[in-house]
Amino acid sequence: MQEEGMSSDAPGTGSRTANSKMGKAKEIIGERYSRASDQAKKTYGTVREKVSEVDVDGVMEQVRAYVRENPGKALLFSVGTGFLLGLLLRSDDDEE
Repeated sequence: MQEEGMSSDAPGTGSRTANSKMGKAKEIIGERYSRASDQAKKTYGTVREKVSEVDVDGVMEQVRAYVRENPGKALLFSVGTGFLLGLLLRSDDDEE
């Protein structure tokens, strides 16, 4: 008669099964890591190309022209952005 909690498998069989499952898991994780790494490299290359195509001086000149043409809107946008950043970055003194 077999006691509760005891396996009918031969000694060491559970260990081999666990090692087999661990090996399969390592393979799957390795494959997924490889795919994710390849995708990240591809995405990085694409972003790098797009960033290198951007004419920073041209964009800055467009911003300057907009601010000259619409100083009120630019000021309101700046104040609003500063206010939102202040809300996000301030420390919460009420929680202490």
